Amino acid sequence: MEIPLYLLILLIEWVMLVTVAAPMFLAGRFNKAPNIGIWLWFTILISAVLATAVSVVIATVSIFTTWQNLSAGQNLGITLLASFAPWVLLGSAGTLLALANQRLAPLFAIRDKLDPLTNLMARQIMAYRKAQIMELDVPGYFALTRDKQIYLSRAVFELPAKQLSAIMRREYGHIKFRHQNLKQFAYLIYQLFPWVVASRALVYEIDRLCELSADKYAIYRVYSKDLIEARSKFR
Repeated sequence: MEIPLYLLILLIEWVMLVTVAAPMFLAGRFNKAPNIGIWLWFTILISAVLATAVSVVIATVSIFTTWQNLSAGQNLGITLLASFAPWVLLGSAGTLLALANQRLAPLFAIRDKLDPLTNLMARQIMAYRKAQIMELDVPGYFALTRDKQIYLSRAVFELPAKQLSAIMRREYGHIKFRHQNLKQFAYLIYQLFPWVVASRALVYEIDRLCELSADKYAIYRVYSKDLIEARSKFR
């Protein structure tokens, strides 16, 4: 039982580190390397989920180990102490996590996601690489990707040719890197663990980094001034 107990302590420390330190020290970073940031956020959050699952398994196995030790006639006090130790550690860690999340919660507020395309009529204008360009009859400047479709408001098509090309390349970057799937996966993790601030930070950061990633993809292929001037109209 000694080795699993040490492993349990390490796993709990990792979960604490990820769920508390990640929102504090990783949020707002990776502006110059958004794809690396996306990969890192998903990696550490998934590792924390797996570490939690393994911790519960170790604590559960301790129950069967206790029964075997009692059946073998070992010392009752030591056996019970070894059995309850994993659950005491998990309980203490849970309490600390709850307190830490309570303090960090105001930093990340996640609103329910609404589909802005609901009840909007769109018509296909053209094909762009592997995507379909759809026109929306909505006021102002509007751009959004879903699946392999790029939705643009009518005003976007009135932009100068270079700015329109910059916007389409940027939106195609979302499709190329499957940003919609990444955002949905991040939101799924948040729905499963809404009380964990790190899951809220994940949604917030993935949204932000995906936008930066699309910008970076477009800037490699268009004049940055055209993209900046076009994007300024969407605010």
